Amino acid sequence: MKYSLLIPLALFFGLAIIWFLPKPSEAQNPPALNLVETVEQGYLAHRRGDYDKAIELYTSIIKRRGLTVKERAVSYLLRGEAKRDKGELQEAVYDFTRALNQWPNYPQAIFFRGQVLVAMDKLNEAYADLARAVELDPNRESYRTHLALLEKRMTGAGFLLDEKAEPLVITPPPE
Repeated sequence: MKYSLLIPLALFFGLAIIWFLPKPSEAQNPPALNLVETVEQGYLAHRRGDYDKAIELYTSIIKRRGLTVKERAVSYLLRGEAKRDKGELQEAVYDFTRALNQWPNYPQAIFFRGQVLVAMDKLNEAYADLARAVELDPNRESYRTHLALLEKRMTGAGFLLDEKAEPLVITPPPE
């Protein structure tokens, strides 16, 4: 009688083990990271200088369905930062612009785009962006400092400052 119970129990536990073992497709394709984990992985890749990995991770976020407008804008901003640090300045400008297309009054995207435009020596366009960032977030010290430095650089180079300059209208290529 004791042995008659062992066979069904062994069968049950054997099937349970087989059921819970990863399927071959799961072993080859691990489950996708959730949004927060993906952002964290992208941030860590960016910090260690693995810009291609960071760009890949941020791109995977951008392609997700169901993101809010602000989540998509932040994802473009993060990818733009990775591209900027990789030295892909024009591509970074496109991503910061894509962020602004999602969230037009996103001060950080305007500010970062302005910084990249300074690096590209597009000073008038940079001035318009940095002035707009200060307008949107006047208490941010770094925005005011960068605008003041740019104003000094421009006046020293003989540029006329256009106080009414509008931020640059950029049309990024489709992805």
